[in-house]
Amino acid sequence: MKKIALFLMAAFAFAACEEEFVPHLDFPPTEVTIPTAGTENLAEPVTVTFNANAAWTAALTGEGVAEWLSISPKSGAAGEAAIKLDAIANTTKENRSAVLEITVEGMEPVLVNVTQLQKNAIDVNADAAYTVSFKGGSVEVEVGHNVDFAYEVVYAEGVEPWLAETKAYATEKLVFTASEQAVNAAARTATLYVYSELGVVKTVAITQEAWSPVQWSNSLSELGATAGRVGIAVSGDKVYFTANGELWAADAATGAGAAKIALPEGFVAGNVIVDDAGNLMVSGPDAAWANSDQLQLYKVKADGSYEILVDYAAANYYSTEMGNFRVKGDINGDAVITAYVCFGGGAAIVWNVEDGVVAAPAYVDLGDGSWDASTGVVAPAGAAIADGLFAITYGDPWAYNLYYYDGAEWTMTWESPATWMENFNCISTTEVNGVKYLALTMSCHFDYDYTDIVVLDVTDPKAAKQVFKIQMNFNEVNGDGLTYSDICIKGENGKLAAYVIDPWMDTVEKYLFPLE
Repeated sequence: MKKIALFLMAAFAFAACEEEFVPHLDFPPTEVTIPTAGTENLAEPVTVTFNANAAWTAALTGEGVAEWLSISPKSGAAGEAAIKLDAIANTTKENRSAVLEITVEGMEPVLVNVTQLQKNAIDVNADAAYTVSFKGGSVEVEVGHNVDFAYEVVYAEGVEPWLAETKAYATEKLVFTASEQAVNAAARTATLYVYSELGVVKTVAITQEAWSPVQWSNSLSELGATAGRVGIAVSGDKVYFTANGELWAADAATGAGAAKIALPEGFVAGNVIVDDAGNLMVSGPDAAWANSDQLQLYKVKADGSYEILVDYAAANYYSTEMGNFRVKGDINGDAVITAYVCFGGGAAIVWNVEDGVVAAPAYVDLGDGSWDASTGVVAPAGAAIADGLFAITYGDPWAYNLYYYDGAEWTMTWESPATWMENFNCISTTEVNGVKYLALTMSCHFDYDYTDIVVLDVTDPKAAKQVFKIQMNFNEVNGDGLTYSDICIKGENGKLAAYVIDPWMDTVEKYLFPLE
């Protein structure tokens, strides 16, 4: 019995000393990279090699991996092993990936990350073309890329650069800001070249629209309309203008057929104005207090006769000169008529019109002024006195800026870029598509500068916004026409038509502004 017991103990001890079997795999690389072109034409295959002490299997995981990657073999016995990876070319612009799982029975799978490189690319809206408004604006060129790139903008020979890059924050866009076109400038182009280490990969054409707001332009000197006090107004299909005491009319659409209109004997025309209902009015000359002149405004009736609306004795209000009538509303119903008075301080004479009857004048102090009626203007903001007034003059302390009067006080609503030599003597207002516009001219007391047209958005009368500022077209410089000009604006097919007369520029003309 002792011998049997000893034998069993020895057998158990021998079994205990024998090693327990542990599945094992010599780790393959954890990362494998496949080139963009795939594996078909490689000199050496892409393989994953390892050593397993037991049978193994292999499989691929990953979204859509079966479409571009395969392996062989997918299983094997213990010992040295090599798995070959076959991939087609990657035509996408992104890296793509898969996971190779190698499994030995009795142990967790070993994972190998497989990456195929992207196709290097720069995409710029394939040979796209962009157009920017004549007013200027931004051009956003989207650049899709997975490599570093550079770019340059090339302009036509002799053209100054007109595109400025604006850095876009945290985007993949090139943003360029186009400067505004000059008046009557032709369309202009630029070419954007986008580069990488691969060379020029894309070109983009950028075009800015031509800017030609002038619809027609007539020379005053060629017409025989000389300098002096001028005015301009549009009623029906005619544009009316005054020059040197005479009244003229032309076709509003084309400027053709300009001819004098007979005036009552002895009548000298000052300026011409039109109300919102199309009623035409012609004033006499600006009136001087010292000469006890009468300041007069006449309505032109349908039969061509004249009916006096305002007959005001200049001696009633101390001044150097008064005149420059403006109107809003319907003089056959409700309206407001204004005139500018200057005497070193400045004032407005305001006539309220109710049911076609012109009331006695009221007076509004400007606190500012100049020396004659051609160096300032006051205009009603609407058809009622409660709508307020606009005013701009040459003199200090207002210093060439536009002011609005709400019935209690004057507020500067637009600060002009003018200096000491610019003159302001006209205002015209209208409403188009619910937006209220005010236009004026910046003429000059000297021959150093040309006349500018300024269009403002005055929907908020206390916070005017500049919409356009352009230099007037000119025919022949006329030194006798300094300081005088006038403007009349009206809506026309959703756009803003501006009729302007300026003897200094020797021109009467029509502009048409788009209202984007």
